[in-house]
Amino acid sequence: MSVPVEEYIAHALRFTKEEEVLKHEFNQWLPENIIDCHAHSNRREDLLNFDERGLRHMISTFPFYSIADSVRIQKMFFNDDKKIRTLRFPKTLRNINHKKANEYLLEQSPPEDRIAIFGLPQDIEYTTSMLSHPRVTALKMYYSYVEPVAQTIYEIFKPEILEEAQHLDKPIILHVPKMIVRAIDDLEQMLQDFPKLRVSIAHLGSTKFTVVGLKEAYLRVAAYKNVNLDTSLNPSKEVVELAIQCFGSDRIMYGSDEPLHMIRSAAYIHPEKGQRIVSDYPYHWVEPDEYKEYGHLAKNVSHVHWQALGAIRGALESLHLKEQELAKQRIFHDNARDFFGF
Repeated sequence: MSVPVEEYIAHALRFTKEEEVLKHEFNQWLPENIIDCHAHSNRREDLLNFDERGLRHMISTFPFYSIADSVRIQKMFFNDDKKIRTLRFPKTLRNINHKKANEYLLEQSPPEDRIAIFGLPQDIEYTTSMLSHPRVTALKMYYSYVEPVAQTIYEIFKPEILEEAQHLDKPIILHVPKMIVRAIDDLEQMLQDFPKLRVSIAHLGSTKFTVVGLKEAYLRVAAYKNVNLDTSLNPSKEVVELAIQCFGSDRIMYGSDEPLHMIRSAAYIHPEKGQRIVSDYPYHWVEPDEYKEYGHLAKNVSHVHWQALGAIRGALESLHLKEQELAKQRIFHDNARDFFGF
């Protein structure tokens, strides 16, 4: 099937009155200079044939999203007085020619932005050679790229690749194969094997709820000072607050997960499937029975963009007043500037 990307984008960009209010409120609150350290971009022509598994995943909502799309839509979510710099990498779908997508970003990204190449676990030579490219700032790989889906980090980030990243001091962007509380031993083994490797753990460790064991997992990882977390697509004030408590505001970085930040969704716990999301719109990947049963949770919900910003703002409000502005500046700009070399 073909994905109606233009239709999905049009739906996302029909802001409600409530979302216009959120835009005004957050643009009043946000700092002038912002770094988004988690954003995806590639062209329509980089797409290959979809497989069934890819179509069932929410990441297939926007399988192509050009740099021009990104710049245009950033201006719809942020006021003109905001200067946004972006760390870009291709979408993580398997049905993308990632070599072409990497090339596109390296050649056409604005000079003020940074690029993380998408690494290929089946092509170690290509991946390690690209790490030395002068425009490459970091490395992104994805657990769902392989078949069957990877259960451990080394199934994706091959040790030879991590050795080169550590040698070149190029950070990796790690989407843990399992929620951080279930991946903690695997993660800690990697950190011990590569003690100088800089790691940005995406999505605050891939939990939208303060699940049992989360604080203990955060504290274990926080002991490794070369590890930061990004906030991408996380709508939970409680999770952000716990991350700040364990890591400090100087190791948390703002990420949007653009363009998935345009989805209006609600997170919930399914009695059999665990953490799930339900959207306000019946996208092609939404299971009809699940939508019928849980769709009401997403009624009148805003873009996850605003939910994620609200989670950060809510977490910062728990800090002493004099610390709030400093923490905000760190999370939305300074930490990513230093970690990724902006």
